[in-house]
Amino acid sequence: MQYYLLRRLAQSLLLLFGALVLVFWMVRLTGDPAALLIARDFASPEQLQEMRAALGLNDPLPVQFIRYAGDVLRGDLGYSLRFRQPVRDVIFAALPITLSLSTLAMAIALTVAIPLGVIGGVSPGSWRDSLARLVGLLGQATPTFWLALILIWVFAVNLRWLPSFGADGPHSFVLPALALSIGAVGQLVRLTRSAVLEIRNEDYIRTARSKGLSPFMIGVHHIARNASITLVSVVGIQFTYLMAGSIYIESIFAIPGIGWMLNEAIRNRDFVLVQSLTLFIATFAVLIHLATDVIYSMLDPRIRHR
Repeated sequence: MQYYLLRRLAQSLLLLFGALVLVFWMVRLTGDPAALLIARDFASPEQLQEMRAALGLNDPLPVQFIRYAGDVLRGDLGYSLRFRQPVRDVIFAALPITLSLSTLAMAIALTVAIPLGVIGGVSPGSWRDSLARLVGLLGQATPTFWLALILIWVFAVNLRWLPSFGADGPHSFVLPALALSIGAVGQLVRLTRSAVLEIRNEDYIRTARSKGLSPFMIGVHHIARNASITLVSVVGIQFTYLMAGSIYIESIFAIPGIGWMLNEAIRNRDFVLVQSLTLFIATFAVLIHLATDVIYSMLDPRIRHR
């Protein structure tokens, strides 16, 4: 177990370093950062040169990268010109909002998908199985942004039950979370159904039936528990997808989370904030995957020996 954890930790550190290098170079491939910041004001060449000197852009790229990596390791992510405060403060202010939205969306997806997937898997070919497959197909085929607009039109504009923008309270997250969860619902329904179909033909399930256990007991204590092992790895990946999907959902609903901040940074050409937010999202995804692998190895000891 310790060797597996050390190996996964080393792989995660390599991924984080790769993300650091990729973010640094991709931002600079988009053009001169100084020109991106002040071109809108038709700056003179002298002003551009002063901006490059202030940002340290006149140094060779390897020197810039070493300085940038050192700042990141010290927790100094720079200063946001759009929000006029340190980037670290911007991220810490927006992170709880995005985590709340993503967690609620994941809770909705799990609440809907797992029961449907289990019911469809234990009774293949029935109308319940057809319903589960239909929900899974619709979940994966429905565009999230389209569903968000439909929810706003129905529940905010016509019925006026829920707000269409802002983050003033728990009710403000209902529509965004519903729109954000649709893709995860489709994926989890299909995965749960497939896992249950595979497990229900195992020898220990036939043994449980021969002992006279009821279908409910078999489903809860044998099929659902073993299917949950497969779901653990996918839930972690889906959560990172929800974090990424929050970029346009937060923009549609004007929720000041990480996604909205990134959209504002791109619109205002705040390359320092874009660079830091992209790196933060990549780091968060790597850590989520690492935690998922650790939990999966604890539930299934066979993974530790691969």
